[in-house]
Amino acid sequence: MTSLCLEQLLTNKKSSCFVLVKDTIRLSSLPILTDIGKRALDEDKTLIVLLTETSPTFWRQQFATNKQKNIFILDAYTDPHGWNNEPSLDTAQDVQVRNVQDMERLILSPILKKTTENPNCTLLIDSLAPLAMISQHRTYQLVKALESLTTDAIRLIVGFHSDLRFVSKTGLNMQDSLDRLASVIIKLEALKERTHFETQAALTGFVPQDVFSYLTVTSNCVSKGGIAHIQWRRKSGKVTYESNGFIQNGAYLEVVPTSQLTGTVEETVEDREEDVPLDPKMDPTANLSFNLSLTDEQRKQKEDLVLPYIKAQQFEVTMDEEKKTGLIYYDPDAADDFDDEDPDDDLDI
Repeated sequence: MTSLCLEQLLTNKKSSCFVLVKDTIRLSSLPILTDIGKRALDEDKTLIVLLTETSPTFWRQQFATNKQKNIFILDAYTDPHGWNNEPSLDTAQDVQVRNVQDMERLILSPILKKTTENPNCTLLIDSLAPLAMISQHRTYQLVKALESLTTDAIRLIVGFHSDLRFVSKTGLNMQDSLDRLASVIIKLEALKERTHFETQAALTGFVPQDVFSYLTVTSNCVSKGGIAHIQWRRKSGKVTYESNGFIQNGAYLEVVPTSQLTGTVEETVEDREEDVPLDPKMDPTANLSFNLSLTDEQRKQKEDLVLPYIKAQQFEVTMDEEKKTGLIYYDPDAADDFDDEDPDDDLDI
């Protein structure tokens, strides 16, 4: 049985160099990121993490104690602008970023050094939003530099808030640029919650308008599940689109079919051609004094007619047919030597 796409991505069974996880305020990408980190550590890989919106203490609490030595954290969350006088690090192997605006020297350089020391690793960024607020161009260049490091042994996982709109003066959208750069795009969607308005509508038939709200009771509740819409660009050029459900089951996420969480049966829609009736007002041959259409008999005669060039294209002309029909050979002489630059050179003017 073929495993679901999300399960293949979490376990890294197939090549996926750059995975872009796009979340919203209703469903965070943090469960997906931590699950990928746990599975990478289970394979004895080094986990290099850039934290901009997650506490390093909380991050380390998600992993087993015996795996902590393989986690290398760049802390751009605790004091990204250097307001505190004393650094606060959980372990000696962590690096605290105290000037996040200098992302090329304080973020990119340590990652490059650590990647060189550990060629079998997973690079992970919890969120690009704080960096994009400083400079979208420099943030994209940072991600592009990290993407250039990816191989079959080095993997890049990036979290991105898709409900944030970054305005660019140049008109270039960083989100679209990241979509073109990523090999896998995972869009997270929270499960739809049945509200009392829907219950009232089912009983009375009256549908009241719900008040505007961002969060619901099931928002970011991974124990109830979530949906991941996946776009996977393979190395062969094939693009796979698939939607999978996931639910927290113990220490790891369990990938399930979407229908198991939504209760709806997914139907496969086959492409088919449908005859669309032509509007007489749009038909250019409707009011002509002569007939341009063909009758059934004329259409049949046209289909049965074999044009002279068809046999030549299909290489069906035999030598006997050539002898019967005859051949014309043309041997140009010096006077027939046409000059492309002067096509009238042969005229005696």
